[in-house]
Amino acid sequence: MRLVDRLQQETSSLHAEVDDELAKQPVNARVYQRYLARTYGFVAPLERSISTTPGIEKYVDLRRFNKEELLRRDLLALHYTNHQIDGLPQCSVPLFNTAAEALGWAYFIERSTLAHGSTFRAVASHIPGDVAFASSYLKCYFGAVGEMWRAFSDSLDQIDADGDGNLVIESARTAFMFYNRWREPDRERAQSDANTSSSLRLAAIERGTQDDDSLS
Repeated sequence: MRLVDRLQQETSSLHAEVDDELAKQPVNARVYQRYLARTYGFVAPLERSISTTPGIEKYVDLRRFNKEELLRRDLLALHYTNHQIDGLPQCSVPLFNTAAEALGWAYFIERSTLAHGSTFRAVASHIPGDVAFASSYLKCYFGAVGEMWRAFSDSLDQIDADGDGNLVIESARTAFMFYNRWREPDRERAQSDANTSSSLRLAAIERGTQDDDSLS
């Protein structure tokens, strides 16, 4: 069995909490804004840790880990400033000692891209005008999702051949659990926000007058 299939099996119990987050709730401007801000706070430090892992370039093309910039572009389109983005809370992602650890965490990011198409459609059905200018992240592999996923799966096969498959699985499970803890503060606010209509510009104004943790 390929490592990517083992990862699917071993992490399946953790998928429900993270799959299609925006497709499961009514989406308005504020909900989407918060989703991007929270995703940025997890993906940005994770990509930095992955990219600085010793020996990681032997297994994977590091150019795929540019989603921090795509998220920043989307947040700027939603009227954030660079200063506000730089001030967003970020998850305390560990530094990785081995490529196997890094690729286990990378599995969390790369697997999420498989649902980006459905997520984009869900958001566009609610706020079509706004998402048209703020969907770089959701379209990161637009037209090449299958190709990018196959390339990542091949990277996993390579590290599995080096005998590190179990460490990849252990690290992937840790990544899912980290993310679930990271998004916990949003759960209590999600329903009320989903029922509150607000324009992106209004949400941005509120973001500029509240503490950073209001959209974390």
